[in-house]
Amino acid sequence: SFEVLLRQAQASTLASVGDGHRLLEVEFPPLPTAILEDASSSAYDVSDANVRLAVRYAQGLGKRVAVLVPDRPELERAIKVAGGRQQPYANVSLHSLTGSSPVLSGGGAQGADNSIEGFFSRIFNIERLGKANVTIVPEAEIYVILTVSCQELPDVERLWAQDVAPNGRKAIVLFNLKLDTQRGDLGLPAFPRKALQHRFLSRVKPAYYLRSRSYSLSLRRPPFLLPFSGALFRVYPGPFQCLLDTGNGRYRMVRQYDRRPALGEFKEDLRQALKVDPEDKGQASDVLTRGYKTKTWFEEDAEGLDESDAWRT
Repeated sequence: SFEVLLRQAQASTLASVGDGHRLLEVEFPPLPTAILEDASSSAYDVSDANVRLAVRYAQGLGKRVAVLVPDRPELERAIKVAGGRQQPYANVSLHSLTGSSPVLSGGGAQGADNSIEGFFSRIFNIERLGKANVTIVPEAEIYVILTVSCQELPDVERLWAQDVAPNGRKAIVLFNLKLDTQRGDLGLPAFPRKALQHRFLSRVKPAYYLRSRSYSLSLRRPPFLLPFSGALFRVYPGPFQCLLDTGNGRYRMVRQYDRRPALGEFKEDLRQALKVDPEDKGQASDVLTRGYKTKTWFEEDAEGLDESDAWRT
């Protein structure tokens, strides 16, 4: 249940902070799988669910928490979702990460850069750091960041550099941001450079992580296509766990890892746990079915550019 998820996430967060970690990741599904996969569900449904969960999560931490959404329009919506109060609990307040969105607002130093230089900086991925002021909440002990996009991650880095890294008593929690997906967008046109992973996102410690994945296995005999799914699970300070979905909401642990596995390794461990091998196993067609490259650029880090391995441990 979500109550169990929240209690586990709160406990793992406090354990991480107690051990001195100041940049954390909390990731779990904000809605039941059936709703997330329903075509009628919108981004607002997911966003609103994340706001409700983040506020309850923050309230249970027992510390002064600032919950931050990207900009003022999203702050106004978050306040409505939280019952119309910017401070829904005595220890929890809602704020915008920046005073105004560089994309949505118009005019002034905070507005979108519509010049030729600004256009090409977006197209060719030239980061414009320092263009927007981030919100610093002096009394906050923990910042909980939610619903930010990949383009807004540099603002989170700026908050980290200005108020958390210099202050040994504060922490940032990146809440349900699907960082694995956002890491994959780095380096694309109009997105931050891959260097953001190496210097900043590599420092993010997974305090609580539950991410479900669905796959299918091709066979050369009936039923020809075998769907399967599982979850990668971690509660700090424990190991990562590969969980196979056995149906009816039940999971079976098939492997533990001391370090976060690559997605391809996780998928292969689930496949092996099925104990059903395709007839062409080990042949070229099996390689084509399963894929030859099993690591993304950020999982591989072939050049050793990550400044920390916290995100893997």
